[in-house]
Amino acid sequence: MARNALGPAVSSAPRVLVPGARLQAGERVVLPDAEARHLKVSRVRPGGEIVLLNGAGLRAEARLSTDGREAVVRELVPVRGEPIRRVTVLLGVGELARVEWAVEKGTECGAARFVLVAAARSQGPHVAAAAAKLDRLRRIAAEAVKQCDRTVVPQILAPQSLAAALGLCDGPVFVARPGAPRLAAGVVPGVDAALAVGPEGGFDAAEERFLDESGAVPFGLGGRILRLETAVVAALVLLVDDDVP
Repeated sequence: MARNALGPAVSSAPRVLVPGARLQAGERVVLPDAEARHLKVSRVRPGGEIVLLNGAGLRAEARLSTDGREAVVRELVPVRGEPIRRVTVLLGVGELARVEWAVEKGTECGAARFVLVAAARSQGPHVAAAAAKLDRLRRIAAEAVKQCDRTVVPQILAPQSLAAALGLCDGPVFVARPGAPRLAAGVVPGVDAALAVGPEGGFDAAEERFLDESGAVPFGLGGRILRLETAVVAALVLLVDDDVP
């Protein structure tokens, strides 16, 4: 085990994503080709220890097979890296590179789900690009999960209207809004929540009214105007419960 200078001990064994695997003790799990190649490039030797993640909450210690294409599960281990509070990010679509950055860093910060929002100020080509690159965005989230030692890969949902996105949220919704008061300590209840971040230029006046009428709580992120990807990170730091196992 290696100790992160900023937090608790983390496993030094390579983390391998095997979507949908049952991960039962003694089971031989076939590794995805890309994962097997990565282990080979990383010079993980046969019999070496690895951590298997099925992306949906199971985590197991395993040993790499002789041919490097399979792993034998030794035992299930406790979930790591998952906040107690699940936060859904309603992300106004902007330039694809910024959406990718927001998904990657937002995953590292603990986001449970990303719902892409085709907001009024989202440019049509950006929305089309995001819709066409959902698989890439999901791969980015998966790689971020392995890098930061989480266990569950966040969902990435296709671009949709703000109303449809809000309809997916059961808990309170918080909307990042320049000039709004900062969140006071303890104001965020200990339940699942959603975070709404607009595209470049923010949500328009009609969308802001709709959010207000829907009961969303506006909050500020300081005296500067943040780009959408920066706002996602700054807001998640406030909303995600840091008490991770």
